[in-house]
Amino acid sequence: MKFKITIVLLAFLLSCKVVFIAGYDPIIESTATKIQNDFNVHFIKLQRTISDSNPNNHNISNFQDYYDHMNADLITLRARSKYLGKKGTLVLKEINNIDNIMHVFENLHKRGFTDSPDDKRDIQNGINSAFDALIKLQEELKPKK
Repeated sequence: MKFKITIVLLAFLLSCKVVFIAGYDPIIESTATKIQNDFNVHFIKLQRTISDSNPNNHNISNFQDYYDHMNADLITLRARSKYLGKKGTLVLKEINNIDNIMHVFENLHKRGFTDSPDDKRDIQNGINSAFDALIKLQEELKPKK
């Protein structure tokens, strides 16, 4: 009886196959998509406040909650990228790029916006391109079924 259980257990274990593709992490992919969406919503709200007549409405203190969540999400991305193996260096490079541009944008907001919101469209497009690059890389590293 023990022999039969052992054979069944061995057959079960041999039929299970775990494939690890270094570089892909579903949490990185979903978090990057979330941060990109959050940024675009933030940008739309920010454009609206820049357009109104009260310059205090687009003060960074009114948006601190967004930046706190953004920084927490960026910490998650960096932490997840540590365990991805060799291909993880490519992912980490994209994450560091996003981290840098998001902090540049935050610092720009701290200094205050004096020009038209339409003048910021290039910044929005550049930031979205950085997210698109990371998400595309994750898609390319995703295990094929």
